[in-house]
Amino acid sequence: MFEAACRRMTAVLSIRDTMTPSTSTAADPNTAPLSVNVAYARRLFDVVERFGLPRAVLLKHARVGRTDWEAAQARLPLADLVTLFESALTLSGRRDLVLEFGRQVRPDTFDVLGYALMTCRNLGEAIGLVPLYGRVVFDSGYSETRFSREGANVKMTWVVLPEATQAGLPYSELLTESLIASWFRLGRWIAGTDMPLVEARFRHAAPEDTVPFETFFDCPVRFAAGENALLFSSDLLALPLVRADAELNLAMRDEARKVIDRQDLGEDIGGQVRQMLVPLMPKCEASLKCVASGLGLTPRTLQRRLASAEFSFQTLLDATRRELAQVYLRDPALSALDVALLLGYAEQSSFTRAFKSWFGQTPTAYRQSQ
Repeated sequence: MFEAACRRMTAVLSIRDTMTPSTSTAADPNTAPLSVNVAYARRLFDVVERFGLPRAVLLKHARVGRTDWEAAQARLPLADLVTLFESALTLSGRRDLVLEFGRQVRPDTFDVLGYALMTCRNLGEAIGLVPLYGRVVFDSGYSETRFSREGANVKMTWVVLPEATQAGLPYSELLTESLIASWFRLGRWIAGTDMPLVEARFRHAAPEDTVPFETFFDCPVRFAAGENALLFSSDLLALPLVRADAELNLAMRDEARKVIDRQDLGEDIGGQVRQMLVPLMPKCEASLKCVASGLGLTPRTLQRRLASAEFSFQTLLDATRRELAQVYLRDPALSALDVALLLGYAEQSSFTRAFKSWFGQTPTAYRQSQ
């Protein structure tokens, strides 16, 4: 039976290929697991806790695996962030939760990018940094922030790329609204004054009650507009920022570049390790030594490269097992024991314990829920 399971694994790996980067290049938007900085997700925890909903309850409902929520520049799969927003709506019943999310936004919501924006000379300079360093928060394969003129006004548009939808990340109304609300409130916060908008636009259909949106943006809000955008007077570009600091701004820009460089390095070495782990796990050879040998490196060199990318070998092994466990359990031809062996566990009980620590339920219960 297990030999047959190994053969079926070859077919399953075609699914796995959509989860990990290429072994030779940085992440390709069509195949890499798109991610978001955990700082953005942490703001959602603040919101739901204001609604009386503990973080642990939200994470359990969303079935999001273990993540170091406090680690600097840690990343979360973008699909998990969408699931967290959807679970927050389900549990709270508050369709306006994205607006509350916007109200809670501060520079740290956008990690080092937020501090770079905050210390710019004026609003126009801050807006110009977003396309340059937006990858600090959202991977470039999912969306783009674009700026253009519309008459006497400036239009800030958030575009979800077609490639993201093709890669299995559908358009999310909640994520879109959270980001548009966030940009608006962050702009007001760093400017220290009201920023009158001409119009707020959303490409999706209107919710049942649009009054909270009109109150939040304090301007006409148009849904089914074909785009997600904020429209405001070009005069606001010259608005000075209250925390402008040229020296600190240069330091924050430099740090943003370093974050992006680490992401590129991490996507490369991390992706290579994860790809190597898949065929080694069924043979119980998913060790640092075996992976390093397969990559033509010494174990010490591999450890050093992983550390430079802020990874550990065990973290990558756990993440690979966690992702593949979900894929394998959706295959009715694989028993729980088959899955355990494919993931390199000597006993089914060890796999069950690990799975419960990741998702709060047994593999059997997860399979039934699917």
